[in-house]
Amino acid sequence: MILVCFDTETTGLDVQREHIIQLSLVKVETADWSVVDQRDWYILPEGDFTIPAEAEAVHHISKPFLLEHGVGLRSVYDDFAAFTEGCDFLSYNGNGYDAPLLHYNLKRLGLDFRFEGRMWYDALLLERIHTAGMTDEKGEKLHCNLTAAYTRYYGHPFEDAHNSLGDVRATIEVFKAQIAAHGWEWAQREEFGFICFDRWLTKRGNYYYLTQGGHKGESIESMMRIDRSYLEWIVDKCQWTDDQTRQIILKVLSPKPSAVSSQPSAGSIQPPSRGKKRTRGTITDADLSLF
Repeated sequence: MILVCFDTETTGLDVQREHIIQLSLVKVETADWSVVDQRDWYILPEGDFTIPAEAEAVHHISKPFLLEHGVGLRSVYDDFAAFTEGCDFLSYNGNGYDAPLLHYNLKRLGLDFRFEGRMWYDALLLERIHTAGMTDEKGEKLHCNLTAAYTRYYGHPFEDAHNSLGDVRATIEVFKAQIAAHGWEWAQREEFGFICFDRWLTKRGNYYYLTQGGHKGESIESMMRIDRSYLEWIVDKCQWTDDQTRQIILKVLSPKPSAVSSQPSAGSIQPPSRGKKRTRGTITDADLSLF
């Protein structure tokens, strides 16, 4: 199987507003983990942009450097699309960060990349599953950042951390070790088939579940019985809700309340519910925290 492992360096952490300034992709054959091809671009954002000092301190990419060496994301898009055609993806925290960030960067340029129909393996999620309940010699929860994970498997940190090409190479090595330890079946997770751009939802089977906020872990269907107004707030008032999430929730919100039974029909299969009843009141963005 061919995987494209990817990573980005950016101007900041807000996936909907920040700019990609480095985009790296390595195509790997998982039969022997050999590198087939790679791309590594320093990206010059269109229009005015700034790189905060704290971001530059991490990735060491400056605005003057980009002005001299950067290329436009629009100019490399055709190569990017051809390079990734027909391939599944691999990342380290890409499902929650790099993939949504890529979506919004492309969307601002009017470029429509097909995210659906692929597997998006995320080695960070797998590492969290692998280390669940484990502690270090001090009894503290194990760290799961890329450097910590790589060090667990190989006994030393990797070189060139926080350069996206260096992070891609390290991610491949971590994923390789995860597969060696647990097998491919362990890595086949339903949620890897869906990227939620605004990070509100994850998909398992035929159901979508909330990944953040006071009802984290509840399915949309369960929320119709627990607190329909919460779904309405996500659709109508949450400032970062993407059209993708809005359309998914609206399908469940229709028909109107009068046509929705508060009890499941006999013989119907319902998604599991935590049954947590939220106290009704004004819901603001401050109520939510990203998972």
